[in-house]
Amino acid sequence: MIAVKLRFLAGRFHATPWGHHVNEGVMEWPPSPWRLLRSLTATFYRARPAGVTQDHLRRIVAALASPPSFHLPPALTSHTRHYDQANGGIKFFDTFAALDPQDEVWWLWPEVELGNEDRNALAALLRDLGTFGRAESWCEAELSGGDDMPPPNSVPFEEGQSLPGIEPVRVLLPEGKGEAVLDSLLIETTTMRKGRQLDPEGSRWVTYTRPADALRARQATPPRPAAPAVKPTVARFALDSTVLPLVQDALPFVEQVRRKLIHIRKQVSKEHSEVITGKTAEGVPLEGHTHAHYMSTSEYERKDGRLDHVTIYAPRGFEPEDVAALGNLRWLRRYNNGPEVHFVLTGLGTPDNFVKDVSLFHKARRWRSVTPFSLPRFASRGAGKPARPRDRPEEQLKRELRLRGLPEPVSVTSVDEYVPGERPPVRWLEFQARRFKGETGYGLAGFEIEFPKEERGPIALGFACHFGLGLFVPVE
Repeated sequence: MIAVKLRFLAGRFHATPWGHHVNEGVMEWPPSPWRLLRSLTATFYRARPAGVTQDHLRRIVAALASPPSFHLPPALTSHTRHYDQANGGIKFFDTFAALDPQDEVWWLWPEVELGNEDRNALAALLRDLGTFGRAESWCEAELSGGDDMPPPNSVPFEEGQSLPGIEPVRVLLPEGKGEAVLDSLLIETTTMRKGRQLDPEGSRWVTYTRPADALRARQATPPRPAAPAVKPTVARFALDSTVLPLVQDALPFVEQVRRKLIHIRKQVSKEHSEVITGKTAEGVPLEGHTHAHYMSTSEYERKDGRLDHVTIYAPRGFEPEDVAALGNLRWLRRYNNGPEVHFVLTGLGTPDNFVKDVSLFHKARRWRSVTPFSLPRFASRGAGKPARPRDRPEEQLKRELRLRGLPEPVSVTSVDEYVPGERPPVRWLEFQARRFKGETGYGLAGFEIEFPKEERGPIALGFACHFGLGLFVPVE
């Protein structure tokens, strides 16, 4: 007896039956023995498991050419849709069977016997079978004794058999015997097309029965009870590009992110979003720093000085329309003709959801500049008198801290540059500090701040602090 069991690790089996177009939305269920034997043959030539020879393969596929019995676990049919823009926007359906990743599909040949060498060879081929069906169908397969197999529920149809609770389905199997089976499995589809063959040479169709509900259509999920409204305040994106932006370009890059998000927000809803724009519907800038901060960072593990994440933080919270716009932020064409940057929304929630993994939301006593503090006022040493107060960069930093409700720092130390991990340091003057509209601060500086006790981030201060400048991270 030969018994093979297989699990789909992602819970999906992608396979279109022979003779059907992908857009018909038809699923191959049960998986055909022809597909299994072709997969084992491909695994032999691709992986070449140790100790497995072509003679082993010939004997294995010849023995498994007879019709097996199946046990099919419960499955749903579902699909995704894809649009090929390079060919006029043609739509393709990717139909698949969705099942529990722990459930197993079984093939059983009760009358088939293999010698020890052939059984070991079959077991090795099954271990190296990484996918079954299309490449998305990741799997694990193994040879079993069959003792723990559930009762078969899909078997060859017998003449005169009644069909209550079952339905017939065509399954493709090899037709030949002996060495002819492997020869048939090796025929390429291009050869068949040239010969205008509809069915593979050396194959046959066998009618099987399966439970009538073996492959059910996926039902719409019933609406869930409304949960208490908690507005998300943080949206976190990972960036991907052939060449990611440099940390020096944080200001123009996040300005583009903001403009793109405003454009998407207008498509979602014509209502004005104060959170995303930072302005009232009349164009008056908001006060209080409760609208969106666009913070782009280079995570420490990269150590290459390039921006790889964007974090959008709005203390007042995002409205449902804002959340929809955030979900549609997918890509951005950079202002300096650089490569496109693609966005992956990795998290949406509150700072508590990110405090473990994102340093911007940590609690710490010491914080250090990673983008320059752009002075909001003209720096003046003054005379230390009420008529001419000192307004040096350190004083401006302390004033910004007070406006944010943060305590007076114990110490403020000047920092001359940003050190991106193992890359050469970047001086503050190398950072882009002028907004697209021409606005700029009154000079650049960097600091390391120490508070009397731990303070929670994020901390962004000074001119353009909503656009990536003046950003601090904890000193680990």
